[in-house]
Amino acid sequence: MAFAMSTVNAQSPQYVWNEQAQKIYESITSLKIPEGRKLLTLEKKAAPNNLILTLLESYADFYELFLNEDPAIFKKLHPQFEIRIKQLEAGPKNSPYYLYSLGVVQLHKSLSAIRFDKNLEGAMDFRKSYQYFKENRKAYPNFSPNDFYFGVMTTVVGTIPKGYQWIANILGLNGRISDGNALVLKYLNSKDENNKRCRNEALLVYPYLIMNFEGNQRKTFNYIESIPYDFKRNQAHAYMATNLYLNHQQSKKALNIIQQMDKSDAYLALPFWNLETGYAYINELKLDAAKKALINFVNSFRGKFYIKDAYEKLSWIAYLQGDSKQAEAYRKLVLTAGNQVTDADKQAFQNAKKGIWPNALLLKSRLLSDGGYQTEAFNLLAGKTSNDFTIEADKTEFSYRLARICDLNGQDDLALKYYKSTMDRGANQPEYFAARAALQSGLIYESKGQFGKALVFYQLCIDMKDHAFKNSLDQKAKSGIQRCRKQ
Repeated sequence: MAFAMSTVNAQSPQYVWNEQAQKIYESITSLKIPEGRKLLTLEKKAAPNNLILTLLESYADFYELFLNEDPAIFKKLHPQFEIRIKQLEAGPKNSPYYLYSLGVVQLHKSLSAIRFDKNLEGAMDFRKSYQYFKENRKAYPNFSPNDFYFGVMTTVVGTIPKGYQWIANILGLNGRISDGNALVLKYLNSKDENNKRCRNEALLVYPYLIMNFEGNQRKTFNYIESIPYDFKRNQAHAYMATNLYLNHQQSKKALNIIQQMDKSDAYLALPFWNLETGYAYINELKLDAAKKALINFVNSFRGKFYIKDAYEKLSWIAYLQGDSKQAEAYRKLVLTAGNQVTDADKQAFQNAKKGIWPNALLLKSRLLSDGGYQTEAFNLLAGKTSNDFTIEADKTEFSYRLARICDLNGQDDLALKYYKSTMDRGANQPEYFAARAALQSGLIYESKGQFGKALVFYQLCIDMKDHAFKNSLDQKAKSGIQRCRKQ
């Protein structure tokens, strides 16, 4: 049965996903937002009653809001989601696109609200979206796009961090990682006529699901490198890949993607690329290049996410270059600019508030290791012991840095030894080193099939209180516990 009609009744609203709608979808979900908006304007004149165009308008607004995080644009665009929901409610209820479109736009509204720190509103909208997809799956079990959205939401609900669990309890939501991820993969592997309706989104999200909820780095990058992603022309997919590569010690690959992208005016202008470029360069200790990119980011970004983190990186650059006056100036901006929603920004703020500069040797080693340059990072620490450091937090970080280098080099026994030393020293310190050591120890034991030991360390991670990155580390540990209990 064909779900999409090929023509539009001139009088009544319909849901028609035709070739032109697919073309617009491909443009918008590649971040060719300006191009997509032009195509939408033309198509709305030709087919004013096609509600799929209303859905696609929501996509364009959502991507722009979520990625550029401009308060002025939020004020203008966010109310449009509610207007579109009313428009979509006028469509034929006997179409699988009726509840599907409502669910997608409601989710756009939810995630945009959360992005702008309106968490309760976002949570209520998330619940509405979840219920739309749940109901649509019952009504149209063979409409495969349901699988993607319901799968993602099921996974996310199943791993809500303890700090936000109250939201799930109030809304009566529940989910499991394995069920959610399986539904997303089912959609990606589908061969039906609807397998392109949200494919770009599924290809964007699935690697994150593997990495963040299955905790499987190898599987994540095997997937990314086995699928014919077009990073040059699809900047949303490039966004995903550079983000994952940078967060998992592969700065060189991230930088290659950024440098090879099509940067024409057809795409949404994203300050994000300056931020990622700055991260990649600082991880190579190419400080001047990193400084230029990060300054471009803070000068062009209108939002608040990662501003504190960027200023902290700029303060580190000045500090490592011996410019103490500039370093202090950037540190003051860490305290006043941006917000503390992301863990990285929270950590930057706490570091600046302490007023203590990191040990230069450990900082350089950290940056190199974060970029994937483990040999260079280890060489900086070779011949040192914890006795070479006077501050307790530095002693803890020293063992943690050695552990991470060994872990990333596949030296599990040495990594576990140094992680244990980190936990022994840092369990009651406000830094994240001990909690992350517990998480990584759990991951090592899980990879060896020693699930009982893994559970002990995952729980230990969760039990550690009042440290940096707690929500994100707890979420990863909770995912690990779920995986191990299935074994």
